[in-house]
Amino acid sequence: MASGAAARRLAGLFRPAAVLLGRLRYIRKFVLVGLVLLVPLGFVAGAYVDLQRDQIDFSAEERHGVVLMAPLVDLTGVMVAARAEPAADTPCTGPIDGLLNHIDALDRRLGTRMRTSRSWGDARHLVVAACRTDSLPVRRAAFDMAMEALLKLIVRVGDESNLTLDPDIDTYYLMDTLQFRLPKLLDVAGRAAERADRVVRTGSTVDYAGGVDAVVDLGRNLGVITDINSALTRAATAVVDSTGSASVRLGARDGYERLAEVVDAFSRSLQRATAADRFEEVAEPAAAVRQEASRLAGWVATTLDERLRARISGFTTRALRVSIGSGAAGLLAGYLFVGFYLSVARPIRRIVDTLDAVAHGDLTRRASVDTHDELAFVAHALNDTIARTEAATNRLSIRATHDALTGLPNRSHMLTRLGEILDRSASTGELVCVIFVDLDRFKIVNDSLGHEAGDQVLRAVTARITAFKRTGDTVARLAGDEFVVICEGLTSVDGAVGIAERIVDRVCQPISVQVGTTVREVSVGASVGIALNEGITDAEPDDLIRAADMAMYQAKQRGRGRVEVFDDRLRAAMQERADAHHDLRRAIDAGELHAHYQPFMSVATGRVVGVEASARWHHPRRGVLDTAEFSTIAEEDGLVGPIGAVILRQACRQAAEWRAIHTDLHVAVKVSGTQLADPTFVATLSDTLDETGLDAAALWLAVTETSLGAGADATGQTLDDLRDLGVRIVIDNFGTGHSSLVQLPRLPVDAVKVDRTFVTGIGRPDDEIVIAMIVALCRTLGLFVVADGVETDDQLRRLRELGCDAIQGPWYGRPTPADQVRFGEPVATH
Repeated sequence: MASGAAARRLAGLFRPAAVLLGRLRYIRKFVLVGLVLLVPLGFVAGAYVDLQRDQIDFSAEERHGVVLMAPLVDLTGVMVAARAEPAADTPCTGPIDGLLNHIDALDRRLGTRMRTSRSWGDARHLVVAACRTDSLPVRRAAFDMAMEALLKLIVRVGDESNLTLDPDIDTYYLMDTLQFRLPKLLDVAGRAAERADRVVRTGSTVDYAGGVDAVVDLGRNLGVITDINSALTRAATAVVDSTGSASVRLGARDGYERLAEVVDAFSRSLQRATAADRFEEVAEPAAAVRQEASRLAGWVATTLDERLRARISGFTTRALRVSIGSGAAGLLAGYLFVGFYLSVARPIRRIVDTLDAVAHGDLTRRASVDTHDELAFVAHALNDTIARTEAATNRLSIRATHDALTGLPNRSHMLTRLGEILDRSASTGELVCVIFVDLDRFKIVNDSLGHEAGDQVLRAVTARITAFKRTGDTVARLAGDEFVVICEGLTSVDGAVGIAERIVDRVCQPISVQVGTTVREVSVGASVGIALNEGITDAEPDDLIRAADMAMYQAKQRGRGRVEVFDDRLRAAMQERADAHHDLRRAIDAGELHAHYQPFMSVATGRVVGVEASARWHHPRRGVLDTAEFSTIAEEDGLVGPIGAVILRQACRQAAEWRAIHTDLHVAVKVSGTQLADPTFVATLSDTLDETGLDAAALWLAVTETSLGAGADATGQTLDDLRDLGVRIVIDNFGTGHSSLVQLPRLPVDAVKVDRTFVTGIGRPDDEIVIAMIVALCRTLGLFVVADGVETDDQLRRLRELGCDAIQGPWYGRPTPADQVRFGEPVATH
């Protein structure tokens, strides 16, 4: 449990990232992830390379300092040697001039960068002045100033070139030796030698010009040299112990030891000079110190330059390696990312393209991927699913376009095929013929021998009709026992008539069917209608089928078992029917449909208790048409609902006006199964009642038994909703449908209207028994009973005796417009 909760929390932590990536296309996902991985790598690599470059620049500055410092130290040594010589004897030019020129060249190259040009200019001026001064006292002071300037310049060079900040111990001590110790050692040694030489030459230890005792001065020099020697010894030890270079270790040990020996000898000579006045012994050790110090300075400068060059080379190599490595890593990562993207994106794109093609109906597409990962499994599963879907679709397509019993194309496929043929014939002028075959006496076979026998007959007829099919012809089964043959390439109607007559002759021959264990022979006939596209402009498949159907219907009317061709007379009738369809649609919007009302009379009181509304079409050319004259057209065009809504609204409005005078009056309106199946019917009816102000209890909806049986669940719910609204439900034409007296108690109705066929049969015991049973059951159930079609006094008297509540029919009044309805005494119309 704990691990599951932790996993959920972890998943919640990463959910924002998953949502973000889920909104991106794959190429953007890879670009984003690549940037997240490669940018830090590039940043770190770049930072490291920049650091190495900084180290290179740092070491290069150090190297520049060493390059400039080495000749300065040499110059210091030469100046030390020159100051000990009299001006007259040593003009102080040759070596110094060469060093000055060399340092000038270095200053022009490095001075500005190291900010030492001005200091060098001042020191150079003092060096030149010291070398050119003849007066010994002035010369001594000039050399002191020149040496001080050189020592300061050496320190400045070290500071400006970062020599004092070198991180390596061995290099640091070598730089310390070159920058501080050796120049100071040279200066002190020169001063001591020059001081001892003056004592030897003058014979006095006291410098009367300065008032300084040579012994004291040399004692101070000895102390400084001792300190320098100690520092050099520590430097030698540090360099030897810390360096990783054997040659540096060997050179340092040799150079520092040799310098230490001569410095020790020089120190002893100073001690003797100060203790025993042996000043003449100072010059030679001092010269040895200058020589070894200069030699060590040269070695140190060379070693430092080599070490710094090696360090710069190392930094450069590391920077190059990191650059190459990071670049190679970036290229490799980019290469792998592109490869990864292609290995994922291409298969996904192919899978998506395949899905898109399948979504647009192309079941022949397959997803082809060249990976061996999960996408390959997805592609395989997708291909397998498409294959199975294609197979199922093909089966469904065959079922959708072919008749399951006979295997012939069905109506929809036939219409499509006929449309293609007519489109082609429009450009070629080819004659197209439709042969409509309807079986005669097939219903008798079905009803007497059963549907299995009927199916055998249909399969046998299919084989017989197909036997006459030519190449290119199409045979289809429309529905039930109706077949169509589409013929192309005929030159005249005679060819079509010949084919149709052979079909009639062949179908009329007896057919053997298996009924249980018995083989029976049955005979059916065929009535055939023919229609051609000859003389028809822009013929449509439905028009041609309808024309052939009309011709077939005429063949049946003329005796069956014959062939009729659609002609001008039938075409006129067909055009009239088409006009009627168009006119009826227009009539709804034009307000040509009106309700006529036929009263209900109470058998007990003789008073009108209600009226029944029915539709009449006030045709502008044909006059007033009864419902029966346009009901078929309305059903074919799906206009039953709109027409019913118009009549229902008119009836509710008229009934509301009448009830202002006749308060107990109700109005009955016939409602079709189409209206009951409309999910908006109840809401529309409620709005109509609110609009007209009619009490819902005053509205009786007459529903046929057939409507009650079709879509029982939906219709039952609609009837329940209507009763909840307060509307009364009447079964119209009771006794002629599939309902029975046993089912009547379960129906949500308030009244029953006995069909006129039973009323007409009054006087016949069977019909009267049916009426008596209906009335008795309705009395038990509390239902109101209306008898329809009453025409005579005898019928009225007998219905009163049987217990009917009300009558309707010509005896009292026929359907009339609202302004002609009578509410007075009945007037016989017989």
